[in-house]
Amino acid sequence: MRRIPIRLIISALIEWAGLAFLATWTPLEKHVVEVIAILAVTSAVYLISCALILNDSQSEKPFQVNSLTWWIVGVAVLFRLTVAGLPPSFTDDVLRYRWEARVQLDGASPYEAAPSDPAFQHLRDATYPRISGPDFRAVYGPFIELTYKWAYQLIRPFSGGEPYREVFWLKLPSMAFDLGVLVALVAWKGQRCLLYAWSPLPIFEFWVNGHNDSLLLLPLVLSLMATERDHWRPALAWLGLAIAAKLWPAALLPIYAGHKLARWKECLLAMAVFAALMAPFGMGLIRNGPFASGFLGGWRNNDSVYGLLLSLTGDVYRAKYAAAATVMITVAWVVWRQWPLSEAVLSTVTVLLLVSSNNHPWYLTWLLVLLPAHPSLGLLLWTALAPLAYQVLIGWEINGTWSGISPMRWFIYAPVFLVLLYEWFTLRQQTSKKTSPV
Repeated sequence: MRRIPIRLIISALIEWAGLAFLATWTPLEKHVVEVIAILAVTSAVYLISCALILNDSQSEKPFQVNSLTWWIVGVAVLFRLTVAGLPPSFTDDVLRYRWEARVQLDGASPYEAAPSDPAFQHLRDATYPRISGPDFRAVYGPFIELTYKWAYQLIRPFSGGEPYREVFWLKLPSMAFDLGVLVALVAWKGQRCLLYAWSPLPIFEFWVNGHNDSLLLLPLVLSLMATERDHWRPALAWLGLAIAAKLWPAALLPIYAGHKLARWKECLLAMAVFAALMAPFGMGLIRNGPFASGFLGGWRNNDSVYGLLLSLTGDVYRAKYAAAATVMITVAWVVWRQWPLSEAVLSTVTVLLLVSSNNHPWYLTWLLVLLPAHPSLGLLLWTALAPLAYQVLIGWEINGTWSGISPMRWFIYAPVFLVLLYEWFTLRQQTSKKTSPV
């Protein structure tokens, strides 16, 4: 049996104590500063744990599944259960998921109906004033819409008709898929699964706030796993499911296809999966697409490089097109250079998040599932500092002001950019030494 390093045990105990302390600050939305402080401390301890496990995997087979791996998984589950009883606190998104599920059960499409539509007044209840974007129709993919419809049907009989109890239990899809991601990462990267499993980011975003991104992450991870086993058809089917969760993974199709014409044809399988799930809803999602593109350029919230693009172009629309072009150039570069697929996907997602105008903390879980395969101190630091973005809630709670482009966001980006620059410089030096003549 593999001995558990004592330093890792101490790190686990400190992180668990922080999460247990977090569960005492209820309601969380009234204790924003305290929650951010706790998440910052647990994230710092998490980074130490990452360093320990990455150092350990230098002497062991890094992707093996052993007693240490299962201990890491057990601790990860304990972390999650510690906060599972907290209601969604730093977001109203789950209220939106519930409304869209109810619209479907009412016989309508969430892509055709907005919460403010008079025809759906009968669906309004105590949660209605807090539903985000009441004038906008759905932009989530059909896989997410159908999943929450089925989940709502499951939890409704046990919720006693109480709206906020239903909201609480609609965290179940997010939590279940997060556990699926954890199992998949164990099978894929062994003990390095800790880089995702112990991160406070998915624990808080999926088990407290209930965000739906874990429904995207599981098929994405399963797709990458299938490519490494040279199982391309299952890989593209899983990618199609990821696209049907949130549309942005469609940008990864050229990376999967690469330079092989036959694989471009196989990519049609991904689109077929998407089309099959989209069929019951018609073309509503396509019509709502321009609103979804606001992720790349529109409402500014916790952005970084997008601000530079906006300054250079002087126009919101030109900045959005520049952001999209930057992502497309990245995709073309990694395809032309024939980068390993998972590394190419990580680079593309990194650029996507850097150039977007709207960067919520839970978006960084898109990076986190890829870091066990390609660890990066700069990107791990970014995920650890992400909860600092919630400082915007302080002004929101006090006077209703949302300052998404506060200079405070540079407490996140400045150290991240410095570390990423250091990593790039170090990599360049190593590459030069390997290629220089002896």
